[in-house]
Amino acid sequence: MSRIKTFPVSGWWATSLGIVGLSAVVAWFYLGGIAPKEAEHKEAASGMHADEEAPHPESALGGEEKGIVLSEEARRNIGLMLEPAEHRNIQKVILVNGTVKPKPGLLAHVSPRIEGIVEKTHVSPFDWVKAGQTLAEIRSRQFGNPPPLVPLTAPLSGLITRWDANVGEAVDPSKVLFQIVDPSVLWIEGDVPEPYAAQVKSGQPVRVNVVALPGEVFTGRIIRMSGMVEPEKRTIHTWVEVVNPNYRLKPEMFAELAVVVGDSDRVLAVPLKAILKSGGETFVFVESGGRYLRQNVVVGLSDDRYVEIKEGLFKGDRVVTQGNYELMSSIFIKGGVEEHGH
Repeated sequence: MSRIKTFPVSGWWATSLGIVGLSAVVAWFYLGGIAPKEAEHKEAASGMHADEEAPHPESALGGEEKGIVLSEEARRNIGLMLEPAEHRNIQKVILVNGTVKPKPGLLAHVSPRIEGIVEKTHVSPFDWVKAGQTLAEIRSRQFGNPPPLVPLTAPLSGLITRWDANVGEAVDPSKVLFQIVDPSVLWIEGDVPEPYAAQVKSGQPVRVNVVALPGEVFTGRIIRMSGMVEPEKRTIHTWVEVVNPNYRLKPEMFAELAVVVGDSDRVLAVPLKAILKSGGETFVFVESGGRYLRQNVVVGLSDDRYVEIKEGLFKGDRVVTQGNYELMSSIFIKGGVEEHGH
């Protein structure tokens, strides 16, 4: 079944930590002095009291520095990555599950034109071949001494994805011996639920993520939509075309399609993967003076890439987008991440 989500939303999702010892995490933050910092940061985002010194204009952080300090080696070990909070357009997207398929016209099933015996094969499964290249030779059953050999050639350039030519086997035109796919351009098929069909149109841009290639995003466009609703699933079949120059995408991979159907005004936002959620609180880790501080935030609109920050950060604050789960778990799993003073 296809999965669909529409954005923008508020209170859009929850990340389950699933780690034993969550209470130790909360205790470390609040008994270890992070709570005062967090309060400072919220005041900075919403306005300081008149008798307090204003924070640096480029950051919502201020006051005594506390948090996690990592060595260079520890940062490398967890693959730590940071991105700044910036003003971005949050897009409205519809998420649909899909499957990568060969593009019609770039897929060929190769069968012999005559009845005969497979005399010799020249290719192996998953070889790359060129149009006109000989794939096999078929010994004809026609009269002759010896019977003529008929070459079987590739109708297009691509990858041998099916191979069923065994030497000595009797074959005829009904038997497919080879399948060739040119993967330079692929289609991704998905099903848009009926209630959202009016928002989806041919030509709309689509971002594609595949389970097999986490972190990589491919771009394409809707090129075709079914002319009818499938009665059992109540969905409309949709085709997205994606250029695949490095052949990273492969047929039959599972994919998630983010169909862009609208834009919002520009808002302060951070990457979706920076957001963590625990105990009813939503937060990020912010870099400040070489330390990584937990900072509660209030989120708003979101799409498949970014989420609006309504409170808790200023433009330019650098948030952890990779390694944030390790920062959380390192608080109570000894040796998980190096901390100064331990």
